[in-house]
Amino acid sequence: MTTATVTCPFCGLACDDLMVSPAGVDTRGCARARAGFSRVAAPERPHRIAGTSADLRAAVSAAARILGKASAPLFHGLTADLHGIRAVLALAERVGGTVDHLYSPALLANAAVARASGWVVATFAEIANRADFILLVGADPSLNFPRFHERLVRNATPLYREGAPSVAYIGPERLAPPASVATVRVMLGEIELLDAIAALSLLARERRISPGRANFPVESIGTIAERLRSARYGAIVWDLSSCAPETAELVVEYLAEILRHLNVRTRCVGLPLGGSGNALGASQAALWQTGWPLRVSFAAGIPDHDPWRHDGSRILDAGEADAVVWVAASVVEPPPETAAPVIALIADDVALRGPAAVEIRVGIPGIDHGGAVVRADSVIAVPLHAVRASSRPRVSEVVCAIMSALAVPPC
Repeated sequence: MTTATVTCPFCGLACDDLMVSPAGVDTRGCARARAGFSRVAAPERPHRIAGTSADLRAAVSAAARILGKASAPLFHGLTADLHGIRAVLALAERVGGTVDHLYSPALLANAAVARASGWVVATFAEIANRADFILLVGADPSLNFPRFHERLVRNATPLYREGAPSVAYIGPERLAPPASVATVRVMLGEIELLDAIAALSLLARERRISPGRANFPVESIGTIAERLRSARYGAIVWDLSSCAPETAELVVEYLAEILRHLNVRTRCVGLPLGGSGNALGASQAALWQTGWPLRVSFAAGIPDHDPWRHDGSRILDAGEADAVVWVAASVVEPPPETAAPVIALIADDVALRGPAAVEIRVGIPGIDHGGAVVRADSVIAVPLHAVRASSRPRVSEVVCAIMSALAVPPC
């Protein structure tokens, strides 16, 4: 292979400036990309049926037999490229299944607020080129998105601002950026985080709160509120993946309220971070094909969205599924333990906890084949490219083969 530019699919930033050459992939110093592209070293494993080696055609036929008998199949994991996700949604529709993504809780907290009240959000480019003050909420983005500060905060050639923006942080100490990154840091627990963001909402509207009754540093929250009000172009970036879903949704509600208020007289935008495992791609594909975000069931013959009832983890815990299709091509995540027969569409480096009913080894998007993933700012689908020759099938190819074996309309 000659030297070429490729996209990294291993976090929601979807950095598209990595260089691949015969010597390997230059990951631009990103630990997550380095770990992701090191997956090329994983040895090939055979497809299996009940622990016994089988060829792809036999494994596909076995998967079709399981789904043909199932009355409540669950399609979960869903970490694949857009083509694979769309194929899984099509199969779920044809067999009356329920669909969820491994990383859907944080996404659904954001979607619920956006749907109920709206918000003001921005793209990566807007924040990298315009923001003069950035508030980080929940976690330092570099923990899950290693090149965040490099690409969005320390942009060396911003178009519409002079110098680097100032940064503040509100969240747990264990998830905080270094003191050299954030000029104001407020360290809190999960309950205190919710209280502090509620107070920030009041202070941003120039309301008063009683410092003596607060369980957080009111003065620091007041400083952040003042900086948001005085910023020429402020930005609030949140990663709430470590919070309980109910806490995350309440925090996002307050943040959306702050954004609406500030935009009456200045400019302030939000950036919800997420999307690893192409979770945003799964959510958008579900919207395209069903009109609903994730946690959709086709059991009644029409798409039905219910964030609690169609929660994949809850369904597994309750034993409600009589077959599970687990898709893990983009991440190294084995299927959860369950009494239901499992059809595992997984990459070679995913180790199972025990034999699956059917184990089909698939290619890794962005390594074994091309495709597309949706970036964390949700504005574009970034194309992926293969970095090696591989005989491993794509998730979409396997799913379409299962539909053919079921004699249902193909993808």
